[in-house]
Parts: sequence; C-alpha cells; structure tokens
Amino acid sequence: MTFGTGHKLVESADLDVDPRALKREVRRLVTPKSVSEYRAKIASKSDLPEGVVLDPAAGSGGQLLAYSKYLNRPCAGVELSPQRADFCAYQFSGATVNSSVIAICGDGTDAHGVMSIVESRTGQTSICMLHVDPARPMDTQNHSVSEMQPPLKVLLEAWSKYIHVGPNGPAMALDLSPRLASQQMSEIEHIVSGVFPSTAMTWEWLSRGGGRVDRLCLQTGPLANVGSVSRAVRLWNNGSFSTLIDNGNELDSFDMGWSDYKLCTGDLVALIDPVVPKSGLRGVFEKYAGYAPGELVWIGKSERRPLALLQDGVQSESEVRPFVVVQGVVVGRFPSKLDLMSIDSLAALAMKNGVGTIQIRCSSEPRLHTRITDRLRQIMGQVHGSTGFLIDDGGSQDLVLCREL
Repeated sequence: MTFGTGHKLVESADLDVDPRALKREVRRLVTPKSVSEYRAKIASKSDLPEGVVLDPAAGSGGQLLAYSKYLNRPCAGVELSPQRADFCAYQFSGATVNSSVIAICGDGTDAHGVMSIVESRTGQTSICMLHVDPARPMDTQNHSVSEMQPPLKVLLEAWSKYIHVGPNGPAMALDLSPRLASQQMSEIEHIVSGVFPSTAMTWEWLSRGGGRVDRLCLQTGPLANVGSVSRAVRLWNNGSFSTLIDNGNELDSFDMGWSDYKLCTGDLVALIDPVVPKSGLRGVFEKYAGYAPGELVWIGKSERRPLALLQDGVQSESEVRPFVVVQGVVVGRFPSKLDLMSIDSLAALAMKNGVGTIQIRCSSEPRLHTRITDRLRQIMGQVHGSTGFLIDDGGSQDLVLCREL
C-alpha cells in the first residue's frame, strides 16, 4: 500500500523474495536478541503513555519485535532501504507478538508521512516512545555527530510534534556507539535538550562480558533514572542483568587517576568489567565493595582489562560482584612476551604454583591467541591444580600469573 507522501506500508503478502538474501542484506545491522529483550524489559517498567513505539531507522526490526513483546503497544518501524524494509516485514510476519507491528518503507524524518500510515493501521495519533539507532561511519571516534543518519537533530525536531512529552521529557532510547568521545556525548545531550528542554537523561553502558563495552544508550524521560547521569549494566546470557547507578553525586571525574603500581607475589587483584570505568562509576563500585572513597587502588588504565588491587576479595553476595570478571592472588611473574616460544616456561611456572589451568587475560596477538591456548591445553591437559589467569602488570612490561579465588 503506497501513500501520497511516498511512503509504503510493507506487508508480508507483498514479498516475493528469498528470505536468505534478506538476511544477508541486514546481517551486520542485527542487535543481539539478549540486548533487544533487555531494552524492552527496562522500558516495560517505565510509566509510558498511550501511543505507538516508533523506530525511524529500524534496521533488522529485532528491537521493535522485543518492544512489541514486552510493552503491549503497537509498534512501527521505518526503513529508507526497500530491502531492509522487506526484511522487517518478513520478520514481523513470522513472529508471535502481543500487539500490532508494521514496517514502512520511506524517510524516517518525514513524521507526517509516517504518521498517516500509522494512524490508518493502528488508530493511534501519537508516539509513546522513540527508539533511535542511527547509521554512522565505522570510525566512530573521529566522525562528527552530524554524520549520523538520519541526522539526530532533524529527526528529533520532526518527531517533536508527535511524541508525548511528560514532566521529565519524552521517552527515547538513543542507541549509539560505545566508542563515542565525551565531547560527542555532550553534543548529543545538547541536541536533545535543545529540542526537548529540561529532559531527564541517563547514559547507559552495557557489557555482555566479552571484555568490552558492547552498547551505549542515552535513555531519556521515563526511561532515565531521574537525577542520575550514568548507569552500568552487566547483561548475562540467560537474560538476567545487574546494574550500578550513580546517585547524582558519585560520578567519577575523568581525571580520577590510575596507579602504575607493580604487582607483587601475594597481592590480591581483580579484573573489573570495563563498563565500570567507562561509565564513570568506579566510586560507586568502591562504595559497594566496602572501600572508603579513594581507598581502592586502580592499576594501569586499560580499555578492556581494568585492574583493581584489593584488600579483601569481593564476596559473591556483594552488589558489585557481577562486575568482577575474575579475582585472585598473584603467585608469580612472567618476564617474557607471550608467544609460542614461551609457552613451556609459562606452563612450568603454573605447575610450580599449583595452577592446572590458565586463562589468558592479558594482551596477546589475536592471530596467535587460539594457537597459544590450544598449546597450553595440550601441555597441561593432565595437570591437576587450581584455575589461574595471566594478566598484564600495570607497573611494568611483565605478565603476572594469578591463582583464582
């Protein structure tokens, strides 16, 4: 069904395409199901008004399906690419959802044109929540915010006429690159507050445990933690999650500092999920781990493997335990580069200290990582002992072997 605005409602009955070809078209746009469902669960706990959930750059449509499942509101996805719009319609037609979800091919910044279709199919005349995942250049640290497509300012201005604005602003989830610089984040905040003054905003940093920050999302209005600038989320494979939130005055400054302490035998250390320092919540972590402000020593700043020197182990019942990747006691130093030639020496050091299995938690050449771990398993396959892990020393070029707690 084509409307006068040039937008087209895409329905499964109209599709005469190979589903496998559609999947290839949008493969890199797919948001992991666990992330989509987490976002929808969070939104379902918010006080959203009546109306349609809209995604003006829907990609594969997976996020909209999750919203439809958990929010029980009609959903609409817009895609400029006919192929991607077809894939959305294909996805929607095969899903069991709690409310209507439609795919529209057209310009996501033409709010009037999109709403003419939405109203004709759902009877709704307003937007209760906007989910935005704009396309962006691959080099997300050096591109300008204006290069996002659709342009964020243009998009928000277009939908400002239709989205419900409550006392804390409109409900929006802006799904952005986790590698955005602080200046770019400030620019995005400026755009949002320029279109929707006095809107509550919370930055959400999300990890799935792979040693990196997986997602960065600016949550606004009812989706935000009012009074909190930042929250860190550890999302587990089973869909459960743990959260750290600042209380308005506990956010780290960017110059909190990192120590160049050289680890010693007997030191108790922990690798911390990178969402903690990236979200500025090291102070919150310290508080719930039982440390006075500034008492915990953070070693050798690392984007992927932030390290903390502990006085006592973080207990399993602690609120911050989900953000501890691994913790253990230093049992030996390994003053050598990790490569295929040094594996025998590492295995000897491990066996000397009662370690039977080693997890590689230090920097290593990606092309050699699998070969190194396979070789270690061959050498130590029959060795009985504790689980250990190998980390970078924050104060030297050495590697450090730890026995896991």
